[in-house]
Amino acid sequence: MNKLSIGSNLLWESSRMMLPEHVEVLMEHDRRRDEVEKPIVAEDKWTEIQYTIQEALQFNKEVTVTFYANRRIKHASGTILKINNDRLDLDVADGIDWIKMEDLLDVE
Repeated sequence: MNKLSIGSNLLWESSRMMLPEHVEVLMEHDRRRDEVEKPIVAEDKWTEIQYTIQEALQFNKEVTVTFYANRRIKHASGTILKINNDRLDLDVADGIDWIKMEDLLDVE
């Protein structure tokens, strides 16, 4: 089988001879592939989030928080310790996460 055979990786055939600049561009592309714009939370969803937070605080329930950080959507699970200065303090397995209320997307 040669590089022109069906099923060969013709696009990357010369990748053994890539310039450092090309490698850097490919790595930057991989980093940016998962980036998203910050979603807008609807008013009724925000009301539901606030209700879930209050219920979790009152009954010390574990929650899964979906939030936006560093141009990505992230998830964290734990118990809510408190809300202060527009920040949610979440007790997770490896410590405490501080999540801005404005970055919250969902709380389950």
